[in-house]
Amino acid sequence: MRKCAFNMTLITTIVAFAFTCATAQTSQDPPGRPRQAKPAQKPLDPADKTVEPAPTPEREELMRRAISDLSIQIGLLTDEMKKLRRDTDRNAGMLELLLNEDRLSKLEDKIQKEMNNKAQLDAREQDINRRMKNIQAELAMRGILRRDEAEAAVRADLQRGLEDVHNQQIVSQQRVADLNEQAVRVRARVETLQKKFEPAPKEEK
Repeated sequence: MRKCAFNMTLITTIVAFAFTCATAQTSQDPPGRPRQAKPAQKPLDPADKTVEPAPTPEREELMRRAISDLSIQIGLLTDEMKKLRRDTDRNAGMLELLLNEDRLSKLEDKIQKEMNNKAQLDAREQDINRRMKNIQAELAMRGILRRDEAEAAVRADLQRGLEDVHNQQIVSQQRVADLNEQAVRVRARVETLQKKFEPAPKEEK
């Protein structure tokens, strides 16, 4: 009997609770309009909102020092770059000077060799002219007995030798002129570079 009464009480409570919920939902939603679910609001997290602190004298001083240090570093780097460029230019100039001095030395050797060759050609020319002036001695030196017939042939032979010497002299003179022209240009460049690397004269106090 008590169990039946308890069951009736429980059923009555459930029905009353269900009726209350239905009544509340009916009062919130108008008839004929589907209920729209409201998105759940995310609670605000104070950490999500970043607030920049107001500049302080300490922060401004740190920023000023950082900028000053950066300017100093840039200045030092600029000085190093200038020094590197000066050293590079100096090394390149010294290398050019050494190469031109070596080239000038070789040109002077070639000029001296060509001058010696020209001196030998001049000596040959003088010898041939001397022999042509003393044709009788030339015929006797060659052992020619019939001098009247052989004189013209000997003179022609000597003339051919003289012309050959003259041709070689012309080539040698042109060669010497070309070498001298090159040497003048190289010597001028060497002198310019040598002056560039000469120490500056000290000022008298």
